[in-house]
Amino acid sequence: MIVVNNLIKRYDENILFKDVNFFIPNNKKIGLVGRNGCGKTTLFNILTGQEEPTEGDVSITNENIGYITQEIDLPDEMIGIYLEDCVKHPTDLYKIDKYISKLKFENYDPYQYLNTLSEGQKMKVKLIEILLSNPTTLLIDEPTNHLDIEGIEWFEEYINSLNMSVVMISHDREFLNNVVDEIWEIEREGIIKFIGNYDYYQQEKNRLIEKWDKLYKAQEKKRKQLEKLLENARRIKSSRKRGGAVGAAKTRIERLEKNQKERYSSESIDSIEIDAEVHSSKLMLRLKCVSKSYGKNKVFEDLDLEVRGGEKVWLFGPNGAGKSTLVKIINGIEKVDSGDVRLGDNIRVGYFSQIQPNVEHNRSILEEFTSRTGCFYGKAYGYLEKFLFKREDLNKKVYMLSPGERARFEFAIFSFFNYDMLILDEPDNHLDIDTKEILEQSLSEYIGTMLLVSHDRYFVGNSGVSKLLNLKDGKLRHIL
Repeated sequence: MIVVNNLIKRYDENILFKDVNFFIPNNKKIGLVGRNGCGKTTLFNILTGQEEPTEGDVSITNENIGYITQEIDLPDEMIGIYLEDCVKHPTDLYKIDKYISKLKFENYDPYQYLNTLSEGQKMKVKLIEILLSNPTTLLIDEPTNHLDIEGIEWFEEYINSLNMSVVMISHDREFLNNVVDEIWEIEREGIIKFIGNYDYYQQEKNRLIEKWDKLYKAQEKKRKQLEKLLENARRIKSSRKRGGAVGAAKTRIERLEKNQKERYSSESIDSIEIDAEVHSSKLMLRLKCVSKSYGKNKVFEDLDLEVRGGEKVWLFGPNGAGKSTLVKIINGIEKVDSGDVRLGDNIRVGYFSQIQPNVEHNRSILEEFTSRTGCFYGKAYGYLEKFLFKREDLNKKVYMLSPGERARFEFAIFSFFNYDMLILDEPDNHLDIDTKEILEQSLSEYIGTMLLVSHDRYFVGNSGVSKLLNLKDGKLRHIL
């Protein structure tokens, strides 16, 4: 059993969470959610002994915890050798083949080097390594970040089949809907538990926010009454009576302040506005017989595509199918082997890559922003504040940003410009749910043209997509 008592974690004066108490029940699937920076990964590191709590204790009895981190780091060696080294007893070598079959590890080659695997394959290797240690509880940090849709659907099925407790940090709402029994949220420096999937959590959280708002308003009404009482007490002419009345009023105010609650604040981005010219039905993009190979590896061939003004297109497909290669070709970053690529005349195209190029990591946030946008310093302060970067944060170096902060920073730069066509390659990676929802709303209200690559089904469904394209086995299929 895993039991946590009175857990507190702080860095200097910054409290991540305090007075946290919970136990992880048997055979439960739990989604751990919360804003970026609230302490989700830190909590996992404490449970696995990689970090120490500031106060409190973690009791682990008859448990073997398996932990899959957000970034899977594997050595540069062959899969077979790596997995054999994970087996404690030679008599258990048969388990490798057992898990390869169970995890549907297609095209498994024991002589293939780990660094040549796709992200989905790396996830399966790490799972086999963990399963060979016979875990009783799994902790998984952002399991769907690098999986394609087929991989996510496989992973959902696999998690549901496990007869053990699994706690997962995830911002993928569809995934949470399909696999979890409970949602635990790190909120207001504590953990709030919701029994049910993500949609149920969202409904109950909204009710809870309404309750907090009512309590706050009642508290402030009470405060005004006590302040009025104190004011009246000070007007009493009799010094003896005045002293007692003033003392009683102050005591009640102090009691209120000791137990006061702050107004609930989501601390989320208000809105992301990307303006565009309306080019209704204008040709924005045309691909004609486009083919691309890397050596003997044929990525795709004879692709045809036409995108008109105002269309919002979702491009999806398995990892390795060539989606990122295709958007790089459209943006002129890579060349085609054959075929023709044409962008519309006199249009402004914005490209958001999942891997951001040309970043000066040793620059401060403010220096990097002004350099890439041309925005003067006075306006930059206010603009970055909209994206939750406080004035005191702006001297922080870019390399110090967390993946979620980095994604938010890149969107601050991206949205500074107005584009007639957006080409977005996994824009939702590493964003917390609050920020995803703001971005979804912005994309659904955007009046320009959009080509979106994403594996987040919930995100895509809320982004106003009107056309579906599936890139698979070297071919582009029009679904809608």
